[in-house]
Amino acid sequence: MKLNRNGVHLFFLVGILSLSALGLAPRWKAELSHRTFAMVIESTEIQSLSRQEGLPVEPLLKEMKGQKLEGVAVNELTGLELIEGQSGFLFGPIAKMPEARTLFPLAPGDLALIAFPRERPWSGEALAYLEAKFPGLRVLSASRMEYVLLPRSTYELEKAGVVPDFEGLELARRGSLPVLYRPAPCPGAGGDRVVASLETLVNRRPEIRGILPQGLFVPGAPDIDRFGKWIREKGLFLAQAEFNRQYGAEILNRFSYPALVPLHSVTTDEILVKRISRDAIVERMIRAFVERSVPLLLIRSYEIETGGRYAAVLSDMGRIRTDLERRGYQSGWPEPIGDWPRSLAGAAAFGLTLALLCLRLALRFRGKMEEPAGWPEVLLILAGGFALAFLMLHLPLVAKLSGAFGSAFLATEVCLWALGEYRKPAFGLFFALLLAITGGLALAAFFSTPLTMLRIQPFSGVKLTLLLPPLLVLAHDFRSGISPESARKLLARPMIWLEFFMVCLILLAAGVLALRSDNTAFVGGWERTLRDLLERALVARPRTKELFIGYPALILWYAMARANWGRHAWILPRVAASIGFASAVNSFCHFHTRLPFILFRVFNGWWAGIAMGLVLVGLLRFAVIPLVAKWRSVHCT
Repeated sequence: MKLNRNGVHLFFLVGILSLSALGLAPRWKAELSHRTFAMVIESTEIQSLSRQEGLPVEPLLKEMKGQKLEGVAVNELTGLELIEGQSGFLFGPIAKMPEARTLFPLAPGDLALIAFPRERPWSGEALAYLEAKFPGLRVLSASRMEYVLLPRSTYELEKAGVVPDFEGLELARRGSLPVLYRPAPCPGAGGDRVVASLETLVNRRPEIRGILPQGLFVPGAPDIDRFGKWIREKGLFLAQAEFNRQYGAEILNRFSYPALVPLHSVTTDEILVKRISRDAIVERMIRAFVERSVPLLLIRSYEIETGGRYAAVLSDMGRIRTDLERRGYQSGWPEPIGDWPRSLAGAAAFGLTLALLCLRLALRFRGKMEEPAGWPEVLLILAGGFALAFLMLHLPLVAKLSGAFGSAFLATEVCLWALGEYRKPAFGLFFALLLAITGGLALAAFFSTPLTMLRIQPFSGVKLTLLLPPLLVLAHDFRSGISPESARKLLARPMIWLEFFMVCLILLAAGVLALRSDNTAFVGGWERTLRDLLERALVARPRTKELFIGYPALILWYAMARANWGRHAWILPRVAASIGFASAVNSFCHFHTRLPFILFRVFNGWWAGIAMGLVLVGLLRFAVIPLVAKWRSVHCT
């Protein structure tokens, strides 16, 4: 019995969409229950702003809480910070402290001595912390002071974490704010000492809710596993800093999983190198939460602005709060998203999708897509799909390769479908969007676990999805005869003017994308205003690969094919069109982005890119081509 191939495949697509909905249920539930953002500022910043403004800390902190400050980051003080007198400690080499020298007469002069008044409410905590971190220290009391001789030199501890900033902890307690505690690495303090010292602190400070390590490497390295397991067992979370180059951070993330909450910050060094403006900083904070689901936003006042720092911080916080609340989000202390395994329904959905894609691409390259299908084809898709699902669930390598090639095959097939519907462009455009969404949801249904959403387990298909579809479309066009010349003849002959013009357009667009990728330094004020307008109007801005390359190239191909014009240059817009569909599929590979945002972004890229393509075709039809024809007629006569 012969069956209509597209009808059979449409039946499979409906089943894939249903399975994808089941597979995406845990992710959807997590996204609905985690819609809070939290702005956090370091306690030292608050104290510095208080001094500069000439205001007590309490009213200043109250004003910040009015702008939805949700937490305070408190550092472990380094030796250098202690020498500068932070948090009420006396610190330095014992040789330079005559009053303490008499207490420890035989101690080497370079050993570090830390002293603090016994009447401080946190004195017992400080002593317990130091004893846990520095076994072998010596403690003596005199003149209402505690003198602690550490078994390290002042030089060793200059950049090392020594003792918590208790003034910062007290500030957070008075303000009833949760704390992100920031331990620093210390020579000789392995994982067991780091955990022991933190245990003494957390037991007395229930306001400490998360850990954010500071320094060039993770405290306790290389014994990181114990630190991560302790964070998880203690009911805390690790603040997972984005773009973190800290040595051992990825290992600590894995051992702390699933007790992870992503955090975004912009450092002063980054501002200086990239010349990032204040508006761009606010934009980055908003984008971090909206586009990448990063709920912790570390706010800084930045030393580059010596005057009006407090007003600038309040303004930044107010703008971030207003923008995110306008989008329907709320301020609140975040929690980890939890954990769940890969879904059986998601595996079946993506397995069937991959089997269907492989079959359709094989038929296209063999020129048999127009032939009817049979029951053996149906059974082949079912058997192949469920076999792939089983292998992906049990063999990580199969899952990794399936994700990489499956996303690339999806973009290729959607592109070839759309390119083949030039006689019915509206139908081709609409159904291509549905195909991309259906395949993208199947991909997300299998790979959407907290491991991928938190980027502990990276997805390997993003780059391949951008590189492989153009090559496959090009190979298909040479094999199927859409290109009137072979690849060898095409490369051997001189380029005609139309090809030259299109290549220039593609290179210009690619150059702009390369220059602007992940960069805010080249974004002008007028464009930032346009971005804000698009985000308010469209919820999600279209991706530039779709808006300026992919879909305009597809519309250009439709115009050229329907007019049977410029056949020698057909392969250029066809290959460029694949970039747009690759970008759309890649949106679904960003598992840390919320699903509604992905769907809005893909849809906006689709219709806005089509509109851009119509404008481009209009310019070519009524401006460029008449000018070229006029120029040729003048110079050829």
